[in-house]
Amino acid sequence: FGFGLNNVKTDTTWLDRVKADGQDFPAYSLSKEKRLKSLTPLSLHPTSTVLNYGQSLFEGLKAFRRLDGMIALFRPAKNAQRMVDSANRLLLPPVPAETFIGAADEVVRSNARWVPPFGKGAFYLRPLLFGSGKGLGVQP
Repeated sequence: FGFGLNNVKTDTTWLDRVKADGQDFPAYSLSKEKRLKSLTPLSLHPTSTVLNYGQSLFEGLKAFRRLDGMIALFRPAKNAQRMVDSANRLLLPPVPAETFIGAADEVVRSNARWVPPFGKGAFYLRPLLFGSGKGLGVQP
């Protein structure tokens, strides 16, 4: 949930991993202490489903400063629902709306210095969800 745009790198990103065994997907974490991290490269196995089958999706949402200086996310519940719908189509563990919105909030809070002043643009978030499990064949 964070990356650099126009050569501006974020301070932190949100990284959560779940192991999917069949259709019983485990819960995602709401613990910012465990999931809010410095932006670093990811390590993937060469047979991960994202690399071999494109089992991935993304959303894009904006955080902007209001006139009063507070930061707001633009329609995060809509983005969360689209991610759930897409995850179900791609056999990926859907991210609950509460987790999606909570993670977006935490990323924006930890990167607040990058949110432009009112009327000067927005901070763009790019939530990603992808199959990182090793093994050939599309599967949850």
